[in-house]
Amino acid sequence: MKTSFLLLILLSLSSCVAVKYNGSDTNVTPIDRPEVGIVVVASIGDPLLEKGMIVEDKVLEVYKTMGGALYTIPALKYPQVGYDEKHDFYSAQGVIKSGISDPISALSLEKASDKELCVVTTFGGTACYQGDYKRATRISERGTSFQQTLLYSGRVGDKLKISYREFSNNLARPAFNNEVEYDFSTSKTIAYKGASLEVISADNNSITYKVIRNFK
Repeated sequence: MKTSFLLLILLSLSSCVAVKYNGSDTNVTPIDRPEVGIVVVASIGDPLLEKGMIVEDKVLEVYKTMGGALYTIPALKYPQVGYDEKHDFYSAQGVIKSGISDPISALSLEKASDKELCVVTTFGGTACYQGDYKRATRISERGTSFQQTLLYSGRVGDKLKISYREFSNNLARPAFNNEVEYDFSTSKTIAYKGASLEVISADNNSITYKVIRNFK
């Protein structure tokens, strides 16, 4: 029985994979909406204007814990650490090995989407498993995503209430948030931090406007 089990381990770790640590491709999505000159209707709490950049890193998202006798892969998100022509490589932080298993180097997934997810050992061996997982993206943790937003907060008499918000990596920056009011009876223009809107109509439920200029 012991010999058969050791043979199974050797067969499971028979292939050889060299992990590449050359980083992850990032998805950069610019935000600049709505378009200049387009008439838009927004309700209270809706963004009037948004500008910035969202940077996303690639990850492997495991939905249900998977594995076998050698390794257990918990349901987590594993950031990509590298790639080559045939494989994508992901951090193995959180993966659990049994006492008899080799140390873990990374997770590997062939670029063909229907392939098994493999644990790569420090010796280049692999233990591969079927499971519930997919390639995905998440907001980068390197502090490169940034967004500016103007929100409509309603009208009281002739006063239009506007909120300014800044977000870094999808988190609000409270020190840069501000609440401002504009007198609709004297001007139909909202201007803030280089952005400019022409207000066509507004009440305490919605505002109709068009963008003259977005944030710089």
